[in-house]
Amino acid sequence: MIRSTDAASAAFLDRLRTLNDRLERVERQVAGGKRLEAPSDDPDSVAGLLSAKSGLARLDQTLANINRFETEANTAETALQQAVKLFDRVPTLGSTGASGTQTAETRQGIAGEIGSLMERMAGLANTEVDGRFIFSGDGDQTAPFEMDLGLNPPWSAYRGLPASREAMHPTGVTFRVSLDADTIFNSADPKRNVFQSMENLRQALLANDEQALEAALAPLGQVSAALNSALTFYGNVQSHLGEASETGAKMKLQLKEQVSNLEDADVTEAIVELQQVRFTQQAALQMKAQIPKSSLFDYLA
Repeated sequence: MIRSTDAASAAFLDRLRTLNDRLERVERQVAGGKRLEAPSDDPDSVAGLLSAKSGLARLDQTLANINRFETEANTAETALQQAVKLFDRVPTLGSTGASGTQTAETRQGIAGEIGSLMERMAGLANTEVDGRFIFSGDGDQTAPFEMDLGLNPPWSAYRGLPASREAMHPTGVTFRVSLDADTIFNSADPKRNVFQSMENLRQALLANDEQALEAALAPLGQVSAALNSALTFYGNVQSHLGEASETGAKMKLQLKEQVSNLEDADVTEAIVELQQVRFTQQAALQMKAQIPKSSLFDYLA
């Protein structure tokens, strides 16, 4: 009989501990607004919550990278717009210089203007954003070129690296986001080489050589098209990055909702449960208190 009574008391204490644990859990939900604070709160939801939070962290990093790439692409696009505008002046100056009415002296003056355009073009090639030379490819801590009109050729060898930088779309697809200045301004193809075409024209003007002027003018249209092609590349990059940013924002919202659904408590529901648990706890204690207390002599009788 004594063992039976002890067993009943132990069972009561077990149920009471369960109620107390449940009470503590619901009180935490009401106070903190979180349904899932520890694995024991809902073991089946833990894996899904960890996966969603991990995905959210990766997405945040991806969006941060996209934001940085957008800044660089916007700056590059602006720089190349200016480069195209500068180069558009070159054929006009060349045609003027090739006119039979020009003298050696006036051609030297035109050559000086083209030299000034070359220096400005080199400045655009050396465009910098947040301590990075955006046209230096993967070696973005070094300016791509130096320009000294007293040297032959006036521009230095390319001092950056090939551009292999890629952005990751939130869906996992990667795409190229940069070109290097060697490709844009100093191509091995003479029909695409901005610096060389300008220098050829400048030297022809300085030499007052009409035949050389005609030869220097010939490839300028193709060089201009190549420069515009680089501008178009960055326009496309801007579009890709903008779409990636919008997609990432939508995916981030979905992941946040997933985390919220797994982690956040329904406060109204939690309050109702809290009241129910407290009522059950009080009822159990009251019932326990009403059980008659037996003495040892009662069992010996």
